[in-house]
Amino acid sequence: MPKKPTLFVIGDSTVSAFSDNYYMPRTGWGEGLKYFFDENIRIENLAVSGTSSKSFRSHKNYETFLNGISEGDYLIIGFGHNDEKRGEVTFTDPVGDFRKEGSFSHSLFEGYIKPASDKGLGIVLVTPIVRRDETHSYIGEKVHVTNDGDYAEAIRRLSKDLERELSLSVLVCDLTRETRGLSLKVDTDDEKENNTLFMHARTGKREISCDDTHTNLFGAVVNAYLIAEDIKKAGIPLSLFLKKEYDDPLSKSAYWVKRSVNLDYREPVYESPKELSDFWPPFLDQNKNRWYATVFGDINDGDCRNTKSFSFSGGDGKIHIGSGLDRINGKVTEKSDGIAMYFLRLPADQAFCLKAKVRLDSYNTAKGPADSAAFGLMVRDDIYINEASGELLGDYVSAGIIFNPSHPKGANTFARRSGRLVFEGGELRKAPHEGDELSFCIESTTDGYRAAIEGYSPVSTGYDLKLTAIDPDFIYIGFFAARSVSITVSDIILERT
Repeated sequence: MPKKPTLFVIGDSTVSAFSDNYYMPRTGWGEGLKYFFDENIRIENLAVSGTSSKSFRSHKNYETFLNGISEGDYLIIGFGHNDEKRGEVTFTDPVGDFRKEGSFSHSLFEGYIKPASDKGLGIVLVTPIVRRDETHSYIGEKVHVTNDGDYAEAIRRLSKDLERELSLSVLVCDLTRETRGLSLKVDTDDEKENNTLFMHARTGKREISCDDTHTNLFGAVVNAYLIAEDIKKAGIPLSLFLKKEYDDPLSKSAYWVKRSVNLDYREPVYESPKELSDFWPPFLDQNKNRWYATVFGDINDGDCRNTKSFSFSGGDGKIHIGSGLDRINGKVTEKSDGIAMYFLRLPADQAFCLKAKVRLDSYNTAKGPADSAAFGLMVRDDIYINEASGELLGDYVSAGIIFNPSHPKGANTFARRSGRLVFEGGELRKAPHEGDELSFCIESTTDGYRAAIEGYSPVSTGYDLKLTAIDPDFIYIGFFAARSVSITVSDIILERT
């Protein structure tokens, strides 16, 4: 019996699968394709959240792709969202043809189209879906036009160049144009459930928690339908594997919206604190930003006001945070967090950039990097004022260092995403010593956050999350220490943009 062909799907978070505990979990269009293709083709979705056409090539899924393809298979490619993000790891230039090294076109051709074409695969390029725009303007970064150029147009141009210069036919499914047109249409129609608000992921039930970048199952199926229709109209060989009949998801919007809701979702019981400080001293920096101090989470004996274990102080533009002064206390682990933090509160939709120098003063009683110790900068979904809890708290992204068995020298940035710790920056080349001082930066991006530590490339892969699942109104940013670390923070710069 002949082997079934495989449809390989490669791309970023708008294409990939997720395992969210959101109210409406994220689902990329790669997961929606199965509703339109028949049982005579196997679909393997290798897309990875946060990757660009450049950074995906360092992921294990790229090796799976290279080793798995063979003649008679097919490939659909969906990159662009992260190629436009400045940074050594992800950025590719939308200007330049497929022969120009460093260009988006070159990355797509050399990394994916050429190896697939050499093996005899049929190839489809997909331009990136638009980001949801409440103003209905759909210009600039919403449609992937940046100061560097137009990423969707780069894909269109690449297809034409390959046809003209190499006689290589690669279909373009122009989701940028199609999702822009669809969004403008449905958001002005009267049918409520066809609104893009119901096609995008939501961390919580409230509309403010809508993720403007990532779709839910309904949105994923709508986008997959658009791709299927383009393939059918083009009549390429891949169209032979489409189902004979399928419905436009917009004609069954109520059904798909219902299926997009996580039935196991439970609304968090949380109140943003009215009083931001009730024990530890606040700190006023040189720009009149007031930072509040708190100890919260999984703390020994539940004593968040233990002055023998924790300390906060400030002066001359510097702040000091000590954790685990008398014994190991606090932690950042898979199951719980116990943190000492100076923080301030910002509106959830406030764009910002926080920079500071952090000096590692001491490993305290641990006498070295202890498992579950951590320090640095953080933006998080929730805050608790001197409140102990062994329960898993909210999600966050940290431009910080954490030590654990998988990263004994320290992880280069980390995050808690849907409750799980993730380490997207790899391990530090060497563990920091007492007295070492490094510059840290954490900032918001169009899709989530970017974290950076001096001497390493900024990390945004995997940090494209919206911190509104617990507190939809505010985010909390600041400086922290956990377990057995004392730090001094200086040269604090907070830009609200």
